[in-house]
Amino acid sequence: MIIPVTATMSTVSVLKHWPAAKRATPILLFGFVLFPGSLPAQTSNLLQRAFGTSSSSGQPLLSTLAPGFSLTVASREFDVERTSQPNAARLTLPGIPLRFDLRYQRQAGIDLYRLQPAPDSELRAEHVRFDWRFPDAYNESMTFDTGALQGQPLYLPNGKVPDNQFTNWGSLFYNREANLAVGAVLDGAEPSRRARRGHSRFTKSSTLQLMTTTGNPKMEITLFAYRPKDQRFWWAEWYQLRSASDPGIPANFFPILAPDDLSWQPGEQQMLTVIPGPGDRGRRMELILIDELRRKVVSRVPFQYDLPVTNVAVKVESWPSSLYRLIVVPTGEAVDPMVNDLNRKLNNVIIRARVTEGAARARVLFVAPTDAWLAYATNGGHDYHGWRTGYDGSVGYAPTVMSSRQRRLNNFFYSLYERYNDIHHFRYLYELSRQDGFEIEFASQHDVARGRVRLEDYRLVLIGNHCEFTTEESYRRFAEYMGNGGGVLIHGGDSFAVMVNFLPTLEQPRYIWQRGHFWTHWSDQPSDFRGPQLLPPNARADAPITNPTPGDAIDYLNLFHTSVGYWIPGSKAVIANTVHPIVRGLNLKLGDEVPGPWGGEVDFAYEPQAWDILVRSGRAAPEEREFGIDAYDPTPLHRIGIAVHKNDRLAMICGENFPNILVDPRYTLFRELYRRTLHHMIDSAKAVSGGTNLVPPQQRDSTLIRWDLPVRIGALRYELPGFIDFQDPDWHRKPAPYAHYVIEGSADGEHWIMLADRRHGPWRGTKTDVLAPGAVRHLRFVGTFSNGQPFRVRNVQALPVH
Repeated sequence: MIIPVTATMSTVSVLKHWPAAKRATPILLFGFVLFPGSLPAQTSNLLQRAFGTSSSSGQPLLSTLAPGFSLTVASREFDVERTSQPNAARLTLPGIPLRFDLRYQRQAGIDLYRLQPAPDSELRAEHVRFDWRFPDAYNESMTFDTGALQGQPLYLPNGKVPDNQFTNWGSLFYNREANLAVGAVLDGAEPSRRARRGHSRFTKSSTLQLMTTTGNPKMEITLFAYRPKDQRFWWAEWYQLRSASDPGIPANFFPILAPDDLSWQPGEQQMLTVIPGPGDRGRRMELILIDELRRKVVSRVPFQYDLPVTNVAVKVESWPSSLYRLIVVPTGEAVDPMVNDLNRKLNNVIIRARVTEGAARARVLFVAPTDAWLAYATNGGHDYHGWRTGYDGSVGYAPTVMSSRQRRLNNFFYSLYERYNDIHHFRYLYELSRQDGFEIEFASQHDVARGRVRLEDYRLVLIGNHCEFTTEESYRRFAEYMGNGGGVLIHGGDSFAVMVNFLPTLEQPRYIWQRGHFWTHWSDQPSDFRGPQLLPPNARADAPITNPTPGDAIDYLNLFHTSVGYWIPGSKAVIANTVHPIVRGLNLKLGDEVPGPWGGEVDFAYEPQAWDILVRSGRAAPEEREFGIDAYDPTPLHRIGIAVHKNDRLAMICGENFPNILVDPRYTLFRELYRRTLHHMIDSAKAVSGGTNLVPPQQRDSTLIRWDLPVRIGALRYELPGFIDFQDPDWHRKPAPYAHYVIEGSADGEHWIMLADRRHGPWRGTKTDVLAPGAVRHLRFVGTFSNGQPFRVRNVQALPVH
């Protein structure tokens, strides 16, 4: 018999069309063999059959708001026997000597339905299966796993299930539209270590299949539901209740500190949410704000703990732009800002400067790598059971963090205190700015992405250590800034290597979604992918870099022309250039050591011909690729310590351990090289500070420009085709066309000199070249596009000498 089946038909509706005489015959449906006699005929759930139905304002799991769920033992549905007690029922199974008691109670505003073996039940092992069927309105989950919160949506905007979704027994699920949280927890029995998950874009539903076995007299399955009092931290009530009976929730799980935003601005009314332990209601506390750079307390805000969450309002005063530490202490407790107790719960925020039209601004902006702080701290920390099991589709919970990379149950962000001590970098810059008379301001990556700071207001932007992650918005704003001549100094390694999105929106960053590596990330390439070489493998420490080779990456999308590697353990760093202005006058020779504990990840220059390499590793070794994957090139390669780009106002300080060199006064050479690099980058902004466009209007879209009289040009700005299709969700993982070209000038139209050499780099979009001062009457662009189209430029600007 053929039955017309649609994608939205349930199994029960299919069976209604099946002749009664054939209902014992197996059905092949969607690839599964079904036995009609074992399927339920009713549509009500187990709890509704036991306790009746309820309005949505009563018991939600007895109402129409309840997600679909079923509980079977040995593939059999329960028979429900009501008792004289309205909150208790007896459950039996046809043909199996197992009996269960089901009881309802309401505790701390949470509906609890507990299923346990009855005292007169036989203790035998049978397979238990619990199925959730969630409509699309349920798209948030939370799982407590070894001391950390693991939060993921059930499905992503592309319809896929996150590849690191570890939902299982004990997971919570949230319907934000209805403000309803539900879950099922298993105690006293061993859960299956894997759960079957799925999502259908056609039926607009998600499924989760959980397993265990009977046989333990202490087995208890609890279904629960509640309406959270705080929608941002909808999971708080459950873990507060659960902490009283679950030894897996440690005593220092609470309090949880979570600022509404990682970046605050003077004049704002900000909020810090504190989630206290269930026994802390009514305790009088103070929120302490500490300026980490000046090491002083700037504010004490009194408050009183309330459950489930306590929102502490903070009026942001005219505090200096800086990094701040947030802690909570009992009222009146003395706080020493010089001491940072890592056994105390803490959090960090950035105070950014006001944005005022026409006002004098600091020359330098430090952008803290907050996308990396969140990414590495979400879901319990990157290394232990990280938020990414692959490089595409992993999701982390962003609003708060429960662990650092070092697996401490603490609320501070990755890297600041426990990994490479980045706080030393912050403090070095603060002291240097005071010593050398320049002002530095601080902001987060989120500020850049949302346009809350204007990069163009600054001569130089520093990007903090190991800024591995970036959103498209941040990527494009930095590309625009650099294209217009802005200066950037990157630090550590792995800079802007991975694209992330915040879900549901950039303005509401509930989850951070890893989209994958930027093309071309070295770790994604096969073994025969050649890396860039600075020198022959056996080169001496004092060998000059005269003929570096680019390797196979020529169409990369990394904004800083780099990919990730690792400093060679035990290798010294040596001087590789003695004529660059940064090094000149220090009486250094090629091969002189730059002392310090060099180490950690580094950035490889994909085309080292385009860089002035000032410091490199003293020896070469193969790069094993990130995570030690199978791909491996045995070619020994040197690493970069300090380098400055020849075209862009771009420089890099490599080796994540550099803060521990900066903090030690013994390492005077590195500290001086850092200082000189920073000033070189600031000072190079003078030549591109704007001015009258000297190009005649009718020639501004031409590759050949002529003046009647000689002109003195200090910089050129122009537009190449962008080539990248940002409408493609996977644009970051695909090669894109690029330009190679030179710019030449002439006094007579016959004899030409090179003004700018851009033959090394995948050039796209707006570009700015600072030129050696000189007079020309003719200017020409000579180049090619990798896609074979004729070379062209638009909106050419010739800016006068400054």
